[in-house]
Amino acid sequence: MELKDVILLHEDFLADFGFKLDKLSLHYVKDFPKGKQLIFFHHTQHEEVAYLEYHLGIRLDEVENIVHRFLPSLGDYKERSITLIETLDRIDADMPRRFLVENNVEINGVIKTVENFLVKKGFRYLDTYSNENSLEKYFNEDPTKSIITQNFTYRSARGITLCRLFNPSQYQKTKKRYLDMLNEKQVTPFTLASFINLMDYLEHLNS
Repeated sequence: MELKDVILLHEDFLADFGFKLDKLSLHYVKDFPKGKQLIFFHHTQHEEVAYLEYHLGIRLDEVENIVHRFLPSLGDYKERSITLIETLDRIDADMPRRFLVENNVEINGVIKTVENFLVKKGFRYLDTYSNENSLEKYFNEDPTKSIITQNFTYRSARGITLCRLFNPSQYQKTKKRYLDMLNEKQVTPFTLASFINLMDYLEHLNS
């Protein structure tokens, strides 16, 4: 079964929860006042089997519009970029990272499992981290915690932007932690300069 066919099998279910299929990206999208919730898919086909992976994402428009002033991005990527993406196993340890599908009959079981997960935990996860204060805490409570779907350059830029916008009392402390970690990782001069320019911009917001 083609990936698009699998995606379409979720359409009626997700429509009941306010998600619409973006025909261009093949992501399911639900708007909220400050951004979007997203559910999307990765499909890897091998000779005999396929792997199907689901991701949940949250985009805060204000954060993405700021960080992409200072991070390299191609074309209209900043219009499509996602602030947080997580795999199902990072949300619920009982869920697999990806599903192994050997034939079309097994697709129905995968869909049932994923939709049950969404009802029990997935939609709540998206609603929780669509709140900017919760998302800021997710990024900055422990900056050493990896977010496996983005490298540290993007993670640090989003983290410091979230902190400045939504938890400014912790900004100086958080700034120092990210700068220390960038230096420890021996990032390129360009990356460090981009982060410093981002901080300069954030520190002059509303001034």
